[in-house]
Amino acid sequence: MKKKLQLLLVWTFISLFLQFGAYALLNYQIKKLVPPVGSEPISPELNATIPGSGLTNIQISHDLDYLAYLENSSLKIYNLKKKKIVFEKPSPSETMGVLAYQWLPDRSTLIYFYAQKNLKQTRNSQKTELYSLELPSSDEDIVPNNRFNQIIAGFPAGGKIEELVISTSTNLLYFTVKYGTTERLMEINVMKKVRTLNKCEETIDKMASSDQHGTLYIDSKLGSIQNIIAFDSGTRKLISRNVYDKVLGIRTGKVYIGEVKNNELVKLKTITDRARLTDSPSLKTEWTGSIPFKDAHSLIGAKGQMIAYDNYTVYIITAGQLKKIQMQGAENYISDDGAELIELSPVGTSTLVKLRSLNF
Repeated sequence: MKKKLQLLLVWTFISLFLQFGAYALLNYQIKKLVPPVGSEPISPELNATIPGSGLTNIQISHDLDYLAYLENSSLKIYNLKKKKIVFEKPSPSETMGVLAYQWLPDRSTLIYFYAQKNLKQTRNSQKTELYSLELPSSDEDIVPNNRFNQIIAGFPAGGKIEELVISTSTNLLYFTVKYGTTERLMEINVMKKVRTLNKCEETIDKMASSDQHGTLYIDSKLGSIQNIIAFDSGTRKLISRNVYDKVLGIRTGKVYIGEVKNNELVKLKTITDRARLTDSPSLKTEWTGSIPFKDAHSLIGAKGQMIAYDNYTVYIITAGQLKKIQMQGAENYISDDGAELIELSPVGTSTLVKLRSLNF
């Protein structure tokens, strides 16, 4: 009986040892395939020469493989890996053609608006269409899928789209249209319904949408009153009465608000990005100081860093600390995740594009 018990214990130990070894080997193999949590993303550094000059509205896809831009009012998509143009949408005139575009934040799909003359005898002389351009893997030679989505009802003829934000998880798209002295804030939902959100004579300086909840935050100006307003399930919520507060963006569960005085960003504040909002929430101060903010672009990076930049300098606030980086291109842009610096320099009739990591 004693020998049987000893034998049983020995085999139990051997079984546990083999299981532990198998699990250890499996864990090792998984670690080789999946990077550990908190590891730094790999940011590509490359040079490419794009045929053409005077490129504007530079936007890079989420995987940093495709570059969208306008050349002579025509939308073009350039494959940075294969170094060739893979899509072109010409604009027949200054008042028609591509009005605005935006990459989806989680895939190589570009949403764009296209306007053309309305051949039907209607009151609106312009037909504005919404398209989604789906790009294949940059290693594949597959024609992009240019999909027509819908005609935008109520789009004013001659209107210009000034702001465009997308909440992918809630399938909501918001954009502002300016025509004459009037501005219209419009929403398209998953059912393709279009509606106007802003009040009569209300204008919007900047806006940002929550990808988690679809809530829209805007810098609102109505007469002499300037507020930050949020649209929560169709209702308006007052976020800030401070006339110096501006919406900067939303990321990592926070709404970022900057206090701007005399063209200087002097304070960075946040509130929690919630499903349900209350009026006048308490704003948390994350940073105080001074950053030039006249004609500056701003975005919130994937790690919650606030990035402000002009054509010469990048200012990055991370966890309350400020860092400054000088740019080298003739024109400079930053990817939406805040990880990549895109520098453009003219070379004859072509444009040299350089991508380098924006270390923060």
